[in-house]
Amino acid sequence: MRDIFLAITHEGLAIKKMMELIYCVFPLTILPPATHTLPNNIRIGGFFEEQNSIEEIAFKYAVDHINRNRELLPRSRVMAQIERIPKHDSFYASKRVCAAMSQGVAALFGPSSSFTAHHVQSICDAKEIPHIETRWDLTSATVRDQYSINLYPYPLTLRKAYLDLLSAYSWKSFTILYEDNEGLIRLQDLLKLTDEMGEDKIVVRQLRPGPSKDYRPLLKEIKNAGTRKIILDCVADNIQEILRQAQQVGMMTAYHNYIITSLDLHMVEMEDFKYGGTNITAFRLVNPSSELVQGVVREWIQGEVLYNRAIPFGGKSIKGANTTLHPTALPTETALVYDAALLFAKALNELDRSQDIQTVNLDCESEETWQHGNSLINYMKLVEMDGLTGKVSFDAAGFRSNFNLEIVELRKEGLTKVGSWESGTGTNFSRNYTEQYSEIVESLHNKTLIVSCILNDPFLMLKEDSGVLVGNDRYEGYSVDLIHEIAGILGFNYTIKLVEDGSYGSYNKHTGKWNGMIGELLDQKADLVVADITITYEREQGVDFTMPFMNLGVTILYKKPNKKDPNLFSFMSPLSIDVWIYILTAYLAVSLILYTISRLSPYEPVSEKKPPALERSESGLRLARQDPLYEAIFTCTGNPVRTVATQAETEVTEPTGNTFTVMNSFWFIAASLLGQGVDVLPSAFSTRMIAGLWWFFTLIMISSYTANLAAFLTVERMESPIESAEDLARQQRIKYGAVEGGSTAAFFRKSFHHKFQDSKITTYAKMWAYMDQNRNVFTKSNKEGIERVLRENGDYAFLMESTIVEYVVERKCELTQIGGLLDSKGYGIGLPPNSPYRTPITSAILQLQEGGKLHLLKEKWWKRMRGGGQCTEKVEGGAAALGIDNVGGIFLVLLIGLVFSCLTAIIEFSWSRRKSKAKNGISVVISNQVKGCCVERQEGKVCREWVPGGDPQQWV
Repeated sequence: MRDIFLAITHEGLAIKKMMELIYCVFPLTILPPATHTLPNNIRIGGFFEEQNSIEEIAFKYAVDHINRNRELLPRSRVMAQIERIPKHDSFYASKRVCAAMSQGVAALFGPSSSFTAHHVQSICDAKEIPHIETRWDLTSATVRDQYSINLYPYPLTLRKAYLDLLSAYSWKSFTILYEDNEGLIRLQDLLKLTDEMGEDKIVVRQLRPGPSKDYRPLLKEIKNAGTRKIILDCVADNIQEILRQAQQVGMMTAYHNYIITSLDLHMVEMEDFKYGGTNITAFRLVNPSSELVQGVVREWIQGEVLYNRAIPFGGKSIKGANTTLHPTALPTETALVYDAALLFAKALNELDRSQDIQTVNLDCESEETWQHGNSLINYMKLVEMDGLTGKVSFDAAGFRSNFNLEIVELRKEGLTKVGSWESGTGTNFSRNYTEQYSEIVESLHNKTLIVSCILNDPFLMLKEDSGVLVGNDRYEGYSVDLIHEIAGILGFNYTIKLVEDGSYGSYNKHTGKWNGMIGELLDQKADLVVADITITYEREQGVDFTMPFMNLGVTILYKKPNKKDPNLFSFMSPLSIDVWIYILTAYLAVSLILYTISRLSPYEPVSEKKPPALERSESGLRLARQDPLYEAIFTCTGNPVRTVATQAETEVTEPTGNTFTVMNSFWFIAASLLGQGVDVLPSAFSTRMIAGLWWFFTLIMISSYTANLAAFLTVERMESPIESAEDLARQQRIKYGAVEGGSTAAFFRKSFHHKFQDSKITTYAKMWAYMDQNRNVFTKSNKEGIERVLRENGDYAFLMESTIVEYVVERKCELTQIGGLLDSKGYGIGLPPNSPYRTPITSAILQLQEGGKLHLLKEKWWKRMRGGGQCTEKVEGGAAALGIDNVGGIFLVLLIGLVFSCLTAIIEFSWSRRKSKAKNGISVVISNQVKGCCVERQEGKVCREWVPGGDPQQWV
């Protein structure tokens, strides 16, 4: 459409010039005389309320600027007809409009009141007079009147800007404070977010002031609800008072965030709030720092000074240096009035090139209209210009939907531009992460933060002389050193206070509130929580945490088991009973196999028995062997007689059997097992193979036994009934519990609800079921749990965080940690929700961690201070001497072996004597019989003869 109008304009201009040229060259009577298309004086009407003097001044100076700038309307002069009408008197406004139209106006501007503006608009539509507005119009969001144009940003597009800003700040929950129903319409798109976020995430409250505009009761309710993010929709005149009362109730801290929907925040004095650290953000359509705005405002100020009129502009040059107001700051509607007048002039100049425009006097009672009104309003929608409010342009529907907004935030130096918003691209922040981080760190300098702590060794402890000390000097511990190091890096001061209820912080579902240190953060009683507080999902929903400064997990505290008395037969401990049985079985099997193979092998030699050596007489003659029977028979005396024998010199050996008898086989295998030598060795290849394999077997077994023997004899073993959480869950004798309501109990409780996901979690679920059924196993504090472990002497185990266990076992030598960590978590520093100090403090913790400072602090307070390190076992140099308890079994085996050997020797001796007596008894009987036979022979009697090999009692 714009191209069409421009084409018409250029074509009309070309025809006009051609006609002028023809008239000059050919002055024929048929051509009409040259006339001006615009009248010399063009009247426009301005309707303003009585108190809006600044908009009236802007309108007048805009008209003066048009008349002085001959490029806008070179052949005409604009005359402003000012009308002042009451705010709610629509009848009077209608009469003044009709009066202005009767004088022939080309356009009407204002008023700013929506009540009277609608009546003015209806009259302009009837008379086809352009009506130019600069106010926020809720009806323009859906309906645009034919002869009306509004320079105020399109409400639907402005809503999108607020949504984009919320998205850029990642606001998920907030409270909307609105002043009137128009505010609800302005924030209609934000209210629709309740369907996505939930009603509990977005709270809507109306600002209903009490006597003397007292908003504090409502603000206190919002504070008690824990709201930190607030969207404030009210007129600019009330912003300062509302924020001042919010400051009085404690809602203007560094943890609060405000988004002001008014486009005139730059016109509000914010001097009292810029040092509080509150994040106050707003959009701005007019940039007071732009050269165009500064030039226009200076021109206005010079004019007002020239005419000795009061200057209705606020700025440092007027009110002094202690102000956040810019010297050339302008209200948005005032700048829009100025731009509207210039827009009218530009559009009229463009229309003048194509049409012969004449203003007419119109009567509201007649049906006559202005024929150029429709063309003029269309040209105004096509014209683009740069004004005090930025780029001014309209879409096809006649709405100003394409505009730019500046994002401003309150800082120590005042309102500062931090970004921009465009209808096509959305939000774009000009500052980077480094700049934002530097601003936060700078705001921390010399700021005093309240640090909430809880007494718990070794994190926070009272000094021995704390009674005579005051302030932070009363305390010592890991937390004190940690916050001191962080404060040194970031440059802030701190004050330590003990939590009032002595609790870490848990959520009460019935009251919907947090207690303990978490509750103090939410109630703005503390800025930081530095203690052994565990970062959990539930707590993360209420407050913010830094990165963990200490990692830990749940573990088991138990009474240290008694040292196990040395076993009398500890020399058998290096090998299990099964191995000993296998060795004995192998010994028997190999011995029998060796015996069998040696019997079958033809190459295995047999043993030979040599005859006894021959005895000789003194003369060298060989003597016969003593033979009592022979001597008794042949000498008949029974006395031994040695005679010269006639024995042969040849020595004949007598074979006695194989070398590896059963006894020899067992003896050979036993000697090899014990690493001893024997006088019997195998000769055949098969038996040698068996011997070699057995020697290899014994080499490995003896080496393994020797390697483990030293450890079993020197290391003192503890006899503990449990070694892990699984052992604890399987048994029933030892009770176990945790602090009731603490993070450790919460860990087991959550495992119970997910018990089918993992085998370990199943064990934890079983443990929680036991604790839940036996509520007496829970304690009120870690100290009570430690005392119970000591008191019940092995019948109670306490589940607690590993950091406390490590601290306790360094000082109470009768306690120990059982198993490893059951989970993994960390201690962090707690901060209020959306705290700007989270990132700097996290960076400081990371710096301390990389520098090894955190490790040094833990070594200091765990192993050195307050009795630390006294349970560290001293390692003596060299091997420990073995006592009789360690090697007494060897002596016992030796003693038993000696006794058994003696008994065996006695049995052998008795058996040998018995066998020898039997043999000697036969010899005596034979000798007596022979003697008797010899006597009978001498007496001439018949003597019985003994048959060799027969019974000695039988004689022939």
